[in-house]
Amino acid sequence: MRGLQSKPWRIWLLALIGLPVCWWLQPVPVLHPLPVLLLLLLTVLTMALPVGRFGTRRVRLGSAVVFYTALLYGACVGAMISLLAGVAAQRLRQKEQNDIPVYAPALALSVLVSVAFYYYHEQAYGLVPQSWSDWLRLLVTAVLFVGLRVVLLWWGEGRRNAHWRQVARVEFIVEAVTLPTVLAALLAQKQWGWRSVLPACSAGAAGLVAARALIHAHQAQRQVRALRTLHHRLIAHLHPDRLLQDLGEELRRLLVFDRLSLWSYSRQEAHIQIVGVHPQRERAAFPAYLLVEGIFSKAIDQRKPLVLSDALRTRLHEVAEHFEGHLLIVPLIVHEYTWGVLVLERMAQREPFTHPDYEAIQVLVDHLAILLENMRLYRQTAELAVRDGLTGLLNHRRLYERLKEEISRSSRYHHSMTLLMIDVDYFKRYNDTYGHQQGDELLRILAKILQQNVRQSDMVGRYGGEEFAIILPETDKESAVVLAQRLCEVVASTPFPGHPDGAPVRCTISIGVASYPDDGLTISDLVAAADAALYRAKRYGKNRVVIAP
Repeated sequence: MRGLQSKPWRIWLLALIGLPVCWWLQPVPVLHPLPVLLLLLLTVLTMALPVGRFGTRRVRLGSAVVFYTALLYGACVGAMISLLAGVAAQRLRQKEQNDIPVYAPALALSVLVSVAFYYYHEQAYGLVPQSWSDWLRLLVTAVLFVGLRVVLLWWGEGRRNAHWRQVARVEFIVEAVTLPTVLAALLAQKQWGWRSVLPACSAGAAGLVAARALIHAHQAQRQVRALRTLHHRLIAHLHPDRLLQDLGEELRRLLVFDRLSLWSYSRQEAHIQIVGVHPQRERAAFPAYLLVEGIFSKAIDQRKPLVLSDALRTRLHEVAEHFEGHLLIVPLIVHEYTWGVLVLERMAQREPFTHPDYEAIQVLVDHLAILLENMRLYRQTAELAVRDGLTGLLNHRRLYERLKEEISRSSRYHHSMTLLMIDVDYFKRYNDTYGHQQGDELLRILAKILQQNVRQSDMVGRYGGEEFAIILPETDKESAVVLAQRLCEVVASTPFPGHPDGAPVRCTISIGVASYPDDGLTISDLVAAADAALYRAKRYGKNRVVIAP
């Protein structure tokens, strides 16, 4: 990330230089140390344990405490409270709260500038606005306080890469809530002295704990609602892509992201296959497969979520081309089995993902993995009812169903799809010569050859008798012809059983090729085009590939 985020010592240096200057301009008498220590403790708590999130930004109330200290004791004391609390909070939550090194000195600088302006004509101790001019001065001070901090945070988080509107919105909302508290504390100080700081600190700490508990309870309630919605959708439909659309809507209630993609993992093929994208209109931006290497391999092997900033993503070739902005890569694990990965993307102008972001959706993701695995097992069981009994391939009915699905998907995402129609040459002669049992064995061997030479996403089925069909999703005609020619060569070089204890025999196949949408827009038109091409292949001498039309 550019700006001061990469070198926070610059803003610390500016704040430290401003301390003696402000002390020289506005000397502050030494007061009782107990209120200052209590305020420091409360500031550490509010910095290390932010109340919650507004969009992608953490909401911190430490600024209210520092502002109160500065108005009460002087800009120098308030700024020092901010710097010391920032150091302590960073030590407490060093791994999780990396934005504290920018937030604390930004707060200190805003205190120095704004409160020094307020003290220009007033005394530092027991200060309460007495006239409209004092109230106006206090209002201008508060605007300077928030405005300068917004500028510093925006600059520190990368300038053009930071979302300044969101920074400003969060800071102004926080101060609009906490400024009345600061004024009330000043009135209490005027009436009852420094001892009034003790109940104020206690009330602030209790309020912080209550606010965090309320936010966590609200988060848990949204997680339960999201889980209930997912289970209801699972009953309504058993398609992972549709389930993903519902998941995306529910995740947006828990976490800010711009795009979500679901990938299934194949250990044998060493790749991940796209299952769906939310929103659906973004599907065309992704390929059907990605190799499991680099960051994907690390996430799957370690079985832990990985967070990538936009700057790091651009340096990793496996994610730089197809993904955008900040990334959160979550492996989906079910009983030590890796089902796939879930990838969330957030625009570079927003804040990067953090580990608490994953914690917000962890319960939902764990249940999603179980639902997807149960869905896979259900579909696997259902597949047994749509398989050909002899070859184990898709039967005629299921082949037509999958062909209908692929045509619909290709039409939606504007992809090509190709159909291969395959027929065994001289199969009747083979049956008459060697018997039907050997003919069945030839079909089984041929089915294995077809399955072993296509991709995992391709669908092989027995069309009927000695005819087979292969559906090739997201494949143009030229690539399909290359595959068809390779299949002809492999089959022609494979020995098939002849007479018992006799020499093996050779067999060949003929293939017709037709593509959607070039050769047909409907199932019947596409099958007819591929069948006509197959007929010409048989008529022209067999053992060849013919392209429709």
